[in-house]
Amino acid sequence: MDDGSDSVETSIGMLRKLRDSGVDLAVATSHYYRWDEDIDSFLERRSEAIGKLRPHMDASCAGIVPAAEVAFYFGIEEDPKLGGLCVGDTKALLVEMPFAPWGTYEMNALSSLCFGRGFAVILAHYERFEEYQKNNRIYEEILRLPLTVQINAHSLLTGRGAKKWLRMFEEGRAHLIGSDCHNLTTRPPNLAEARQILRQKAGEEAVRKTDRRAEALLLGEKP
Repeated sequence: MDDGSDSVETSIGMLRKLRDSGVDLAVATSHYYRWDEDIDSFLERRSEAIGKLRPHMDASCAGIVPAAEVAFYFGIEEDPKLGGLCVGDTKALLVEMPFAPWGTYEMNALSSLCFGRGFAVILAHYERFEEYQKNNRIYEEILRLPLTVQINAHSLLTGRGAKKWLRMFEEGRAHLIGSDCHNLTTRPPNLAEARQILRQKAGEEAVRKTDRRAEALLLGEKP
């Protein structure tokens, strides 16, 4: 679909690795860029891709729930077809914010998605935007909205900020660990390792909370 798996074989390998690490369902979040294609075109491509993959899946693979990682765009809060990009049949929407300072428009758009349109917004890899938000109060204020904050597994395993992101889980300000897996080599599935780190640093209950939030989103509940 994008910069992820390059073949059916790689995809099946990733799904098997996920299953081996305890994952029942993988939420497939290929990138959606409004400036590259319309939603109908994306959904058609996604359907074709899943259609090619499913005949090769078996009990050794994690299941797939179709979704998208939606790059924030002007007018996102008003797009009538936005629901097609949600996780499965739910109203859970994974949004990738701009790699630039966020302002009142971004804040208001997210508010509209949460309150006006009833989406269960998930902020993708929240930690990756920190360097663009120096002294920006909106970066923190957005966390007051009723949304779900996702941190990438890799960020809990390496880097200077690992302690900070783990602390967010301890404080209940981060809610999901995202694998952000793309292949079997440079960006393989690594949820098991990240969950173990979270368990060691924040306790078993912190891991259970991430599972409960994920389950609630898959069942169509809002935070």
